[in-house]
Amino acid sequence: MRKLLLRARLPIAWVQIGVLLAGLVSYPFAKQTDPDFWWHLRTGDRIFHAGIPRHDPFSWTAAGHAWVAHEWLSELLIYSVESAFGYWANVLLFSAVVVAALLLMYRLGRAGGAGTRPLVLLLYLSVATLGLYVTVRPQEFTWLLFAVFVYVLQRHYAGQRATLWALPPLMALWANLHLGFVYGLLLVAVWLCALAWERLRGRAVDLRQPAVIAAACVLASMLNPHGPALLWYPARYYFAGQTDRSFVNEWQRPDPLVPLYWPIFLTGLLLALALVSRARPRPFLWVVTAVMVALSMQAVRNAPFAALLLVPVVGGALSGRWQTATSRRDSPRRVPALLAALLLAAVCAVVVQIGSRQSGATSFARPSESGYPAAAAAYVKTNFAGARLYNEYGDGGYLIYKLYPALQVGIDGRGDFYGGRILNDYATIYRARPGWDALLAQYDPAVVLIPKQAPLAEKLRTAPGWRLAYTDDRDIVFARN
Repeated sequence: MRKLLLRARLPIAWVQIGVLLAGLVSYPFAKQTDPDFWWHLRTGDRIFHAGIPRHDPFSWTAAGHAWVAHEWLSELLIYSVESAFGYWANVLLFSAVVVAALLLMYRLGRAGGAGTRPLVLLLYLSVATLGLYVTVRPQEFTWLLFAVFVYVLQRHYAGQRATLWALPPLMALWANLHLGFVYGLLLVAVWLCALAWERLRGRAVDLRQPAVIAAACVLASMLNPHGPALLWYPARYYFAGQTDRSFVNEWQRPDPLVPLYWPIFLTGLLLALALVSRARPRPFLWVVTAVMVALSMQAVRNAPFAALLLVPVVGGALSGRWQTATSRRDSPRRVPALLAALLLAAVCAVVVQIGSRQSGATSFARPSESGYPAAAAAYVKTNFAGARLYNEYGDGGYLIYKLYPALQVGIDGRGDFYGGRILNDYATIYRARPGWDALLAQYDPAVVLIPKQAPLAEKLRTAPGWRLAYTDDRDIVFARN
């Protein structure tokens, strides 16, 4: 057996993909813990012990307001895995979800005739985009289910065998994992319209089964604790008025002057070229890709969808244009399995080392608290239990995890819950814009915990009625006199 393992050789494409995915899985261990992870973990704790919350228990600015905990199943899973195994298991779980999504898109590209060489190169670019966002967060379930729906619907649209009846149960699961299930409904709607278009053009298309599948997906999305109301919940993002989200990085347009965002622009460019090429995809995948490219240019949180589509769409366009990009030109070369294993281990070690030096955080058994107000939170909890706390938006999730139920926060990462008024008031106060002092007096917090560099910190140093209570290298705490 040992001799067989030593003599085993793997296709070079497998090794290249393995190296890429090993780096993707390793990186979350050496990056700052996601700001929303903390409140997801605390919510999962509450769900496990007291059921799904219907009203907000975590903040005083919206205390008791109706709260749609639309990610309840993801949060329960995060808490259960964390309690049973530790943070490392959550990292592996969510990394595996992303890897599965990428491999599914790779398989779709192969089904379209693309060779391993272009697909591997496209995977590297896709990972360069996805790597910015891979962490422990419910949104990653949306990436996987998005990939599953694209895979199944595209195979059916291309006249291949597809398990369409798996989609409604998956939609029911998706609607309880993450609000991104609306992307699944969008995919189904585009697929149904594309089939109708093909029929209008004279292709023999039976629309009965697709129509039933689409209706079943809509009904399945209602199988959640909030019922049909969840279908209308995403509209709050668009109809709740103008909301200042400039302090939420993932809602910003990608900045071409920031090198980290260059893969997003390159992805968008390649997809746009594929859409106008002679080997462009047929209507279903064409429309889906055009929509996702447009959305990725509107907000960086949508870039992962374009990154996933990059592999099959551009891979298909390349194979349709050049024979050298087809599967018939795949390399027959193989690499010793032992050498491949050593290479994967080296990649993991290097990625963790480099990542930890950049972020100052390494998380294995427990999530790293590096970059969060650990000392200031402990001080506030000891000296101001029960007080109204004004805090920075990105720290809110961590403070929920550390301080609840002793204190409630003023704001946290649940932007959809707080709505326009509270978010806009927060931005005015935090950035010390005109009228900040009147708004702060209106909310009347007893203690303020914010980063030392915040514009509000400079104002409160000399503001009447406030005193400096605590400071450290990162944070500062003010209390009312």
